[in-house]
Amino acid sequence: MTTRVELRLMIRRRLADTSAEPLWEDALLDDAIGAGMRRYSTRVPRQAVEDAVVLAGDRVITMPANVNPLRVVRVFDDSGTVWPRWEGSSEDAPAPGSRPRPEASWRAWGQDLVLTRAVPRDGTWRIEHLAHRIEPEDDTTPLDMQPGDDDLLIAVAVAAALERRAITDGKMSAGKGPMHPLAAAARSAQLEADRLFWERLRRARGGVVA
Repeated sequence: MTTRVELRLMIRRRLADTSAEPLWEDALLDDAIGAGMRRYSTRVPRQAVEDAVVLAGDRVITMPANVNPLRVVRVFDDSGTVWPRWEGSSEDAPAPGSRPRPEASWRAWGQDLVLTRAVPRDGTWRIEHLAHRIEPEDDTTPLDMQPGDDDLLIAVAVAAALERRAITDGKMSAGKGPMHPLAAAARSAQLEADRLFWERLRRARGGVVA
């Protein structure tokens, strides 16, 4: 898997900045990689699993801090049965003290999953959710991305780097001329990143699940 130092070198090649005295500081590129990871994570979140310990009679399951209830995809009880997301109207939304319903489902509110009926027994449930990817903190740990998505992360990181440099240079030349050329380059880089994202998501939707 690709590390930050390897990705930084790829970005330098894209920026034609591989001389012995590079123009782009490592710190700036590392910051751009972090920004790129956040943008990548928004469109390609990491699939994650969290175990939730439940007690018989519970109507509310509080999610850990690292789980966003709005990004929960599937809930399995301790027998492996799926509890689907509740799809009713807001006026008829289940509440912890409301009358139990025959159908087993859940809705997200705050940091909780509110169930339409009580948990039947003590157990451990499986919560599948979409998580933010971890931003790199060193040069040796593999980056938190899907295999083969190097070009995607390079594209968004290059766009972020160009944007930051254009903003910095623009502050020094504000009102002294037309748009900074790096701003135009950043816009082109972002368009390229958007194209790659579109192709990536199209392949994911068009793939065949075995």
